[in-house]
Amino acid sequence: MVQLNLHLKLEHDASILKDFYSGVDAMDAFIHTRLSAFLRAYDCRFYVLRNEQDVVVAMFIISGGQLFLDEDCKDDLRLKFPDIDKWPALKDYWEAGVFPSIEINYLAVRKEYREQHIGKDIISLIESFKDDMYYRHPLFLSVKAYCTQEYSAVGFYSKCRFFASEFMSQQIDSLRMYKTLS
Repeated sequence: MVQLNLHLKLEHDASILKDFYSGVDAMDAFIHTRLSAFLRAYDCRFYVLRNEQDVVVAMFIISGGQLFLDEDCKDDLRLKFPDIDKWPALKDYWEAGVFPSIEINYLAVRKEYREQHIGKDIISLIESFKDDMYYRHPLFLSVKAYCTQEYSAVGFYSKCRFFASEFMSQQIDSLRMYKTLS
């Protein structure tokens, strides 16, 4: 892995990504045509990581969200985390099956940097936001992982220890996934 000295910055203007390309056509189309409108319409935080030459190497958008887990998913949690019933923070949400989360709305790495494990570092960085009051004490990270014939992020999120909270469907181009923060 190449060691990069990256600097994180909270941004508000999507035009800084005018020369940014991830190599995923759908993501690049979103970034260049709809990102500005998304940032205006939703309560979210838009971050970029820049290298020492001030080139944007990666971007991500996160927001406070809610993860809905049905009884099957809660049973899966008990199997994966046998001590989960001892997690005091979960008790308030367990019955309803609605848990506070940090939602990863979008995450993209510049095409030239995609094999340097920057995505995994970003997931670790996002995990560190769990104590930020903006996110209302999240218990999970959640994401709708993009999944089409052209490109799938499901493998990436699985390697980062995310679990699917639904079944894959040919009719939907994403898979809801989650990871515990406890």
